[in-house]
Amino acid sequence: MKFSALDISIGDVFMGVLFKYGGLIRLQIDPEYANNPNRPLLSLSMLAENPEQNAALLLDPLAPIFNSPGENRLPPFFQNLLPEGVLRKHIAAERGCDEDDHFELLAACGADLPGNVFARPTANTRELARKLVTQNQDALEESVMADPLDDGISLSGIQPKLGLVAQGGRFVAGRRHGDSHIIGKLPTLQHDLLPEVEYLSLQLAKAAGVTVCEATLEPLSSIVSPHEYLLGKSDHFLAVKRFDRDRPGRLHAEDFAQVMSVDPDHKYTGGSYADIARIMLKVNGLGQAAVLELIRRITVSELIGNYDFHLKNIGVLHHPDGRIELSPAYDIVAYSVYIKGAGHALAFADAQPKRQILGPAAVRHFCNDAGISEVKVRSIVAGVCAKAVKKWPDMIAGSKLMPAQQERLHAFFHSRPLVQGLLRRQQKNQAAFE
Repeated sequence: MKFSALDISIGDVFMGVLFKYGGLIRLQIDPEYANNPNRPLLSLSMLAENPEQNAALLLDPLAPIFNSPGENRLPPFFQNLLPEGVLRKHIAAERGCDEDDHFELLAACGADLPGNVFARPTANTRELARKLVTQNQDALEESVMADPLDDGISLSGIQPKLGLVAQGGRFVAGRRHGDSHIIGKLPTLQHDLLPEVEYLSLQLAKAAGVTVCEATLEPLSSIVSPHEYLLGKSDHFLAVKRFDRDRPGRLHAEDFAQVMSVDPDHKYTGGSYADIARIMLKVNGLGQAAVLELIRRITVSELIGNYDFHLKNIGVLHHPDGRIELSPAYDIVAYSVYIKGAGHALAFADAQPKRQILGPAAVRHFCNDAGISEVKVRSIVAGVCAKAVKKWPDMIAGSKLMPAQQERLHAFFHSRPLVQGLLRRQQKNQAAFE
C-alpha cells in the first residue's frame, strides 16, 4: 500500500500532517502546534468542552474529528473543503484522478482552499511514514503527492463556478494571477437567469435587514479565463467577493458542517437550526446577536423559497486576533422561481420534521430547543416580514428577471402565511382609521 501525505497549515503556522495509507486517513497534529497557547484555530469542532483539555484532544490520534469515517472519505473538516458538482468533475479531469479520490482532490486544490488553510505536498520520507502509520515498525511504499494545479480552486456548491481575480475591468483566472478574490457564478442550462435570480435574492435579503456578501452582476464577456462549461441563458455572471479574501492576506473561515464535524453528504440531516443556535450561544463573538441574524436569514428563506439553507450555507469567520463572527449571508437563492415547494433544508429543532414552514409551532420548538426568548425571535420575524412587504414588490418588478419569473416570485411571496397574516392586520388597521 502507498503512503501519501499533505502538510496542513493555517496561514504560515504548521498544524500537522494529513496522511493516507490504504483505508487509513488521519490528521496527525504536530505537538508544537498543540502546545502553543497562541495557536490559530482551524475549527470550532477541534475544541474540547474544557479548554484545559484542548491540547490533549489535539494530540489524540483516535479522535473521530481527525480520522476518516470510512469509504476513503477525509476527516469531516477536510471533506467539506472539496469542490462539488461540475467543478469537481473539472478538477478531477485536470488532475487525472477519479472524482471519488478525495485525498487527491484536496491535494489538487490545496493552495487555494476556503479560508486560510493550506494543504501542501509533504516531503515523504520513510521515517515520516513509519512514525505516522507504524510507530517506526514497518517499511512502507511511498507516493509523493504532485504539486497543486495551477487552477486548483475549491469552491462549494453545484453551480458552475470560476475562481477569478479582477484586473482593470476584466476577470482573469485565479492561481495564475494570485489567490482568487472573486467567485464567478455562471449561468446554467437548467435554470434560466440563475445569476440574476441569485443577485436579486441577495438584494431582497439585504433590504430585509440581513448582512449579505458583496456581489455584482458582470458581463460574461469580461471573463478572460478558459473553461469548458456549457452556459445557459444570460449575458451575465454573478461576481461574488470572497469574504475570506477581501483584505490583505487571507481570513480563515468555516461553515457549520465543519463546525459540527458533519460530513457534507449529511448537510441536510447532520443538525437542526436549533443545534446551530446552541453553538452560537456558546461562542464569544457570536452569541444571541448571531442567533437573531440566523432567524433573519431563515425568515428570508421562507419568504423567497430558498429551500437550500443547509449547514454548509451558514459560516463563521476567524479573525487573526481570535475573534469569531458570523460570516455574511451567501448562496441565498429564490428557488421558488424554478420549482414548487415550501419549507426549509433543516429541521427547526430535534425531533421536528424537515421542510417545515416558519410558523408559530416552528418558532416555539426552535426557541425551546435553543434556549432563547420566543418574544425576541417573533419580533425579528415580524420585522423582516414588514420590511419585505414594504420593499420587495417594487424590487422584484424592477429586477432583470423575466416577467414569468417575476410573477412566480410575487405569487410565492404573497402566498406565505407570514405575509398573508401581516397584510390582513394592515388592512384591519387601515379600516379602523377610515
